[in-house]
Amino acid sequence: MRALVLGDIILDSFLKGTKTRQSPEADAPILLHDSTNYVAGGAANVALNLHSLGWDVSLMGLVGRDAQGERLSNLLATYKNLEVISFSDGRPTTHKQRILVDGVYQMRVDVESTLAIEMDVVEDVLRKVEEEMKKELDILVLQDYNKGLLTPDLIKGILSMAKAAGVEVVVDPKKDNFWHYKAVSVFKPNRKELAEANQIDVAALTDLTNLEEVMRESKNKLQCDQLIVTLSEAGIAALDRNDTFHYQSALSHSITDVCGAGDSVFAAVIDATKNTIGIEEVLHRCLLAGKAACSTQGTYVLRPDDLDVNS
Repeated sequence: MRALVLGDIILDSFLKGTKTRQSPEADAPILLHDSTNYVAGGAANVALNLHSLGWDVSLMGLVGRDAQGERLSNLLATYKNLEVISFSDGRPTTHKQRILVDGVYQMRVDVESTLAIEMDVVEDVLRKVEEEMKKELDILVLQDYNKGLLTPDLIKGILSMAKAAGVEVVVDPKKDNFWHYKAVSVFKPNRKELAEANQIDVAALTDLTNLEEVMRESKNKLQCDQLIVTLSEAGIAALDRNDTFHYQSALSHSITDVCGAGDSVFAAVIDATKNTIGIEEVLHRCLLAGKAACSTQGTYVLRPDDLDVNS
């Protein structure tokens, strides 16, 4: 199976240190640096998850011409048979640096630009997508983190190409472009994104009856085949192709770190498309993916045995 993952590529880093004393310069602690770990995040993390699960993957997105972009490119180059198609428009590489003090996550420092890409970049991306469509593509994955790559014009062009080529599209959206992803195969927001898009309080979606109602309204508006909503500690819900509502509660496990968990769950959704399995098993695999990702510190890449429903 072959996938094109198109979306916001992020460099995740984890700076770990030990608090030694108070600074004489200000009322602030001094952190003695122990280590910094760099991993590929965002759309790149989804691509690496699929790669680990046995897919042939091409990754497409923006990478800045800077030190962090070079670091990210070098990280991705270590994976065999992972094709990376990157664009640059002068913006910095999106970088999320987590700071852990004595093992406790204290702060995140973000470097990013969320400006929408210019039309010439949109056209460049569309040309590359068209080339990828000619390579027996099985699925097109759109991973939107609101970092400016996936604009309404680009989304419209991509969905039109995919429809003409008969390629399935799977989407993990964010608020800004939520309603632009029309008639896709699978649409996977989380509860917060679903609430924001419908301009309601996220607390209203803790009730399953309300959740189902909002999901039905959203699925009808989006005209997607399947709508899957992750509910964090409450589990996962879905409306299948026949508009039947499904819900599974979360698996019990200790939470070490939620970083990248949504990407791992999204990869499990995508991976399920290569198998003729029912929606209940799809949801169970998603919960297994979330459990594996949340039980490990840092951005996690799934292994095939993580999705073994018999384990």
